[in-house]
Amino acid sequence: MGIDEENDETPMHLFIKGKSRVGKTQMMKKYKKSNEGYVHTEEDGTEVDIRPVAYMELPSPFTLVGFYNQIITMGLNAPAMRGTPKVYELEKRAFQLLKRQKVEMLIIDEMDYLLASTFVNKKQAMEQIKKVANMADVCLVCVGTPAIEELRKINDQHIGRYAPTDIPWFKSCDDDFFTLLADIENQLASEVSIGLADKESAMPYMLHELSGGLIGWLKPILRETFDLLGVFEPDFNDFSVLTKIDGDLLIKARENVIGQLTEKEINDFLEK
Repeated sequence: MGIDEENDETPMHLFIKGKSRVGKTQMMKKYKKSNEGYVHTEEDGTEVDIRPVAYMELPSPFTLVGFYNQIITMGLNAPAMRGTPKVYELEKRAFQLLKRQKVEMLIIDEMDYLLASTFVNKKQAMEQIKKVANMADVCLVCVGTPAIEELRKINDQHIGRYAPTDIPWFKSCDDDFFTLLADIENQLASEVSIGLADKESAMPYMLHELSGGLIGWLKPILRETFDLLGVFEPDFNDFSVLTKIDGDLLIKARENVIGQLTEKEINDFLEK
């Protein structure tokens, strides 16, 4: 393995991997929200939006212009550069803003878009991402499906630079899944007990079967269930309707969210 030209104070970067719909994006956005920044007013009255954690998605299709534009506009919420700036101009602007806004961590989601890139080869794209870390001195968190492991292994420097972290999914309706459901119900803080984690009822087992244990399916199914009950109506005040949640309603909610899937189609998706 080659030796990277980094000192001991360089932050460790991460490759976070998980199957589709496991909840990676939700987790990243929640982490960003829990590390909200503030507005700093400089001596001349200029206001600077300080962002300890910035979140962005890679553009599809991946291009260098799109990459730096995403850092500037989505990651840092800054206005796009006027006209048709060159890559080096966008790059310079992105580095300036990352430093000025004191970004410590840059989360780069949808890394899978690099795997299908035709405008920039994968090795060049990874070198550009590495350049962001070096020039702006930020911790990078690269997020995608297990397939992005290919990008981490492009060369030895990337292997040593990015620590791999796998996000498991709730393959079984076990204690961990019950804990998740209990946490969800606690956050809902309903006036009436819904019983999402009631082991004596069919509710948690049905939720696991319908969602496949994927947070990315579980959350919208629950939201659609509440929507069908009228919970989101402006004049809603009858929490007793939550006791009407049954299998038929949950199935209807799932169909509205992800369509009518056969058991085989669901199993094929989960086994990918």
